[in-house]
Amino acid sequence: MTVIPPVRVGRWPTGTFMDMLAPPAQEALLRLGRPKKFRRGDVLMHELDESDEVVLLCRTLVKATISLDNGRVALLNIKVGGDVVGEMAALSGDPRSATITVCADGHGRVFTAAQFRDYLREHPDANLALSRMIMQTLRWADKRRVDFNGYPALVRLARVLVELCNHYGRSGQDGVTLDLGLTQRELGALVGAEEDTARKELRVLRDRGVISMGYRTITVLDRVLLDGIARDSGKPGDTPAHPRESA
Repeated sequence: MTVIPPVRVGRWPTGTFMDMLAPPAQEALLRLGRPKKFRRGDVLMHELDESDEVVLLCRTLVKATISLDNGRVALLNIKVGGDVVGEMAALSGDPRSATITVCADGHGRVFTAAQFRDYLREHPDANLALSRMIMQTLRWADKRRVDFNGYPALVRLARVLVELCNHYGRSGQDGVTLDLGLTQRELGALVGAEEDTARKELRVLRDRGVISMGYRTITVLDRVLLDGIARDSGKPGDTPAHPRESA
């Protein structure tokens, strides 16, 4: 029998949907729907599917991808515990705009679109929080477009690695490890680069002692140098903001 640990009202990762909610709204959402356990590799939602579900991620990590006309798959975003997925289709009634795949074992809560809409009507602060989350996603996309047009691939890669470290990294003796299950092709898609380019720039960072690489994992060994590359300079200082923290 699978046991899913209880999730309590409290602190959630900064900038997530749950983090924006007051305790009463958190508690109401945690009572909604049913609990579900996720395994790495599970597909929660398929692009263009018309399923009627919204998922609150409690303790897990997922990636959102889309299929391109040339047959490739582009990585759009990463979501963590405290975020919701499937909310756009629930509000618009349109098919799924992306495929959602689990990157780390965990669990969440699943509810219908109707339940989620009722919840938003009953909790105006949750409606506002959802609007903020959608705006942050749009800012993230705008920031990536600016990076794509204005900076070389190495700088774009460094900027994304800084953001991933800030919010999804696991600190250890050797540095900060990103165990997100991302392939080099997916990482390239996240920074607007071909797989060969992403592989080449990862080797540059590795050869400079900035990172080490394992199977679908990256460990940042020299954060100061990575920060400098991300700012297109060699000097330590402020790092680029995560999309959830940008003004």
